[in-house]
Amino acid sequence: VRMAPGTEGMLRHTVGAEVAEAALAAAGPPDERGWVVLRLPTESVRHAHWLLLRLGADIEVLEPPELRERMAATVAGLATLYGTSPG
Repeated sequence: VRMAPGTEGMLRHTVGAEVAEAALAAAGPPDERGWVVLRLPTESVRHAHWLLLRLGADIEVLEPPELRERMAATVAGLATLYGTSPG
């Protein structure tokens, strides 16, 4: 995933402090916008989908493709529900 700056606290709350700290410690340097790429272990795509939705637009799933597609489908469904288009 790519994570926006300032999201560390919510990440700790969402995936647990131990998992978040390990992922943050292994992350590369932030990009020009302050976003960092993290690897988060998950028990399943379904579980990761449920967890990562909590972080909203402060997280972008890069892989696996199945999880990225699920996230995109959920966002599109929410945009339809709330009467706006994504992007």
